[in-house]
Amino acid sequence: MKKISLPSIPPAQGGLNLGGTGIYTILILILLLFFAGCSNETPQNPEVPQPPGVLVDYQRTGGIAGVSDHIVVFSDGQVVYSTRAGSGAFILSPGDLEILRGLIRDADIPSLKDAYPAPQQGADYFTYTLVVGNRVITTETTGIPEPLSPVITTLDGLISNK
Repeated sequence: MKKISLPSIPPAQGGLNLGGTGIYTILILILLLFFAGCSNETPQNPEVPQPPGVLVDYQRTGGIAGVSDHIVVFSDGQVVYSTRAGSGAFILSPGDLEILRGLIRDADIPSLKDAYPAPQQGADYFTYTLVVGNRVITTETTGIPEPLSPVITTLDGLISNK
């Protein structure tokens, strides 16, 4: 096989003579720099923060004024809410968060039925919907089961203070 050599490029007036191999060296360096940032390696131990879980998702609708309130309390104490007056967020103190957790625990959510309608219809009644874990419980004014009453009262208080 015959060896072929590339011709040298003559230097320009006052220029730099890289020769045939000098240009290829520069091209290879440029390509290496270009591809250096294209690695598919992932960090060994990526730390992805986990979002907080939902402690309780609560909605209160109805009443004589046609209320539509919604509040979500996260397991880390963060709270988001929306009412007719507006929406926003705040953080429960650790003590208040523990009180709410205790009320939810004391309500024994797994033992409750899915629905507690009012014994008699009422035009100005509220409908309450609570989501705790994988349970959805709906109740109405005068139909609230005793174990759930402190939870609803507390959540109503959180909404009313905003």
